[in-house]
Amino acid sequence: MFETYKPSGGFGIALLPLILIGAAIAIGVAFVYQLLLNWIPLIYVNFLLTLGVGALLSFVAVTICFYGHCRNRMLGFLVGLLLATSFLGAKFWFQYQTAYPIVRGQVLNELKFSEEFNLNEEQAETAADEYMSQNYSLLDHLGMRVDEGWQIGRRGNGGPVAGYFVYLIWLIEAGIIYFLAASGGLSQSGSPYSEKMSTWANEGEVVMNLPITNTEMITQIQQASTVEQLLEIPIPKTDESATFAVYKTNSIPGDELEDAYLTVELLEFSINKKGEQEKKETQLVTNAILSSDKRKELIENASLLEEALADYRQAVIEETIDGSSDIESAEA
Repeated sequence: MFETYKPSGGFGIALLPLILIGAAIAIGVAFVYQLLLNWIPLIYVNFLLTLGVGALLSFVAVTICFYGHCRNRMLGFLVGLLLATSFLGAKFWFQYQTAYPIVRGQVLNELKFSEEFNLNEEQAETAADEYMSQNYSLLDHLGMRVDEGWQIGRRGNGGPVAGYFVYLIWLIEAGIIYFLAASGGLSQSGSPYSEKMSTWANEGEVVMNLPITNTEMITQIQQASTVEQLLEIPIPKTDESATFAVYKTNSIPGDELEDAYLTVELLEFSINKKGEQEKKETQLVTNAILSSDKRKELIENASLLEEALADYRQAVIEETIDGSSDIESAEA
C-alpha cells in the first residue's frame, strides 16, 4: 500500500503561550457574547451567535496549532476543548456578575421600603450584602436563568421558554461550541507537515480534474496500492462527464524538491427535482506521499490530459462545422 502522511505527534515551544493567549481571547469573546445576549434575549439570536462563536473559536484553534507547530491530533483536540471550556465558563461567570448588582438592588429596595423590616439605609445595605452572600451564588443565578428562560418572538410577543428547555438549549450551545472548536484543532494538527523543513505543507494546488467516464476508473483509484497505480489512470477521450476525480497536492511553499501530499476527491454533479445542481464529494485518497519525481509525473499526466481533451474539443468543433457545411450544400 502507498504511504500516507501521519502526524509525528510533536509540537513547538510556542504552543503553550499561544494556548494561554487563545484562552484569553475566548474569555474576551464570552464577555461580548453575554452582552449581546442581554441586549437581544431572543432564542434565535442565541443560536446564530453560538454558530458565529463556534466558527471563531475554530479559527483560533487552527491558528494556535498552526503557529504552535502542533502535529499531535490529541493535543489539537485538547486545544479546542480548552478554548470551548474557557468560553463557556467565562460566559456564565460574566452573566452572573452582570446580574448580581441588579438582584442586589432589588433586594435592597425591598428591605428599605418594607414596613416589615423597618431598616435604615446602613442596616438595609448590610442586610442586602448578607442576603446576597448566602442566597445568590453562581448556582442560584443559573437556577434563576432556568426559571426565566428565553423569549420567543419580538419583545412583548410570544412567550418565554423556561425550565428543562433551558438545559436543552445550553446543551445544544455547548455541543456546537465544543464540536467546532475541537474540529479546528483536530483539522490543523492532522494537516501535512514537513519535519525536515519544520513547516506546514500548506501550498494547495488542484493539479488535475480527471473526467470519469466509467466506474472502472473509480475502482482503479480506490484499489491502487502504489503511487504508480494512482498515476496510471487511463486518459479518457472525452470530457463529457458529470463525475470528476480531482487530484490535489499539498506541498512546501517554494520547494519543489520536497515530498508533496496527494489527495484525490470524487466530485459528482447532478440535477435534483427542482432543477438545481447538486454536488457530492467523496474522498478516495487522502495525503498519499508523493516524491518530487512522482509529483513531476503527475504534472506531466495533467498536461497530457489537457492536450488530449483539447484535441477532442477541436475534433468536435470541426465535426460540427463539417456537418453544417454538408447541410448547407444539400439545401443548395
